[in-house]
Amino acid sequence: MKEITRRGFVKISSVMGAVLAGAVTGKLTAQASGYQAASNPGGPGGPGGPGSRAKKGPGIQGIYALCEVTGGGKKVYGIAVQYDVAIDPTSLALDTYTTSVFPAARGMMGGPGGPGGPAAPQNSAPPMPKARPVTAIYTNAEPALLSGRKSVAGMYVIAEFAHEADLSAQTSDSDKVSLTQDKDVKTAAGAVYAASSTVVDNASGRGNDTVIRGIDAWEQNHWWWDDSRSAMLEYSIYLPKSFLKPGGENKEYPLVMAITHSGTSYDGTCAQTLTDGVIASIWGTPEEQAEHECVVITPRYERTTMNDYWEHSYDLENTYKLIEFMLSNKWNYGNPNREDRAEKVLKIDPKRVYTTGWSMGAMSSIWMMAKHPKTFAAGLIIAGQQRPADVVDLAKQNVLIITGTEDGKATPWNEKCIPVWEKAGGKVTRPAERLDASLIFPVDNQEKLSSQIDGYIAKGGNITFLTFDKVDHMGSARKFFYIKAARKWLLNQKKA
Repeated sequence: MKEITRRGFVKISSVMGAVLAGAVTGKLTAQASGYQAASNPGGPGGPGGPGSRAKKGPGIQGIYALCEVTGGGKKVYGIAVQYDVAIDPTSLALDTYTTSVFPAARGMMGGPGGPGGPAAPQNSAPPMPKARPVTAIYTNAEPALLSGRKSVAGMYVIAEFAHEADLSAQTSDSDKVSLTQDKDVKTAAGAVYAASSTVVDNASGRGNDTVIRGIDAWEQNHWWWDDSRSAMLEYSIYLPKSFLKPGGENKEYPLVMAITHSGTSYDGTCAQTLTDGVIASIWGTPEEQAEHECVVITPRYERTTMNDYWEHSYDLENTYKLIEFMLSNKWNYGNPNREDRAEKVLKIDPKRVYTTGWSMGAMSSIWMMAKHPKTFAAGLIIAGQQRPADVVDLAKQNVLIITGTEDGKATPWNEKCIPVWEKAGGKVTRPAERLDASLIFPVDNQEKLSSQIDGYIAKGGNITFLTFDKVDHMGSARKFFYIKAARKWLLNQKKA
């Protein structure tokens, strides 16, 4: 693969973002085949959601694409069919519906005009839906997948698709879906909704109705403003569920600053920082929060924070100023229209502040740690690099660096930092072994990889530098944030 600079990455990210994020917030115009997104106003809870849809009469009221953002992009894992009343799950079968997913438009990542492929012809026909078989079917009280795939009483029928084990595999899905009800469906009260040849899709007046697992809970489009410097920074925040419960404002929470890459700057959106890979969003997933409850912030920049000449923009210092503000325990900007968020003051544990990122985000994290060595408990650095002379003060901080052998910048530049850190008193663990990226997936079977990583961490180095064999710069974004041992290590660190 041709080497891509961190600055040059933004040139292809606008293409990637079209399928991974698209035009995705209420303030933007929806794209017919793009990724409609986090806090989609047409989704559950929005103006077009289940609570506000006008009843269409007996039968299907509408459908939702059930999506998840993965390392390989957005993937559709099922369709939620909304009826007007509760449905009898015993009337359902795997062939009750014909279900289809529309691929991303030509020119988007995965399509003919995407990176590495031939240019899409002008005025080409829109993509046609592709049938997607149903592997599980059940009812639910809300439009969401259920881990046990067992029916819960409700008006939603969930037609679930197969999940691939390798979450880094690139996708060509858009967020548009369609179906036909091929067999009769019974209501819980015994009425029969007859089969029909009518094709129903999830297009609505505000875009495509979607539910995005692990994303919809974020608050987007927050602004941090510094009157003294006339500086503004846009960001999204994940608030822990316990904070949203009564008394949550009395608890101190860890803070994770997750900084994405240059491709989410410029024409990017807050939603794109959450949907263009899992750099930020993985920290707010239900399973991660169950293990390590924390506040997560991801900034959205107007420009690249740091280029390949080691020059940084003032956005980096703004990011640190936002962290300082969070540590002042004055943040009370939770959604004023939500009772569980309004007027609550968020408290951050000063001993548990972390930073992480990929590419530009990793470079930004290293810079902040070096310039403010007393702030962070630890940093997880994925495929980022810095000039050795600028990062001497990382020598005695807790850092886990992960790169790939095919990353021609991040790996060699971090190698150059090792003697600088050791001379400054740091203890660096840098094994000769190159790890096997195939051990990352499936994510529920990482025992061997976790044992290897835990073994290197146990050597006692405050800086651990690991490299995976045959992984390039782009591959590191798709794979490495799924390493459970790395995420666990980060959130287990605590300042003395």
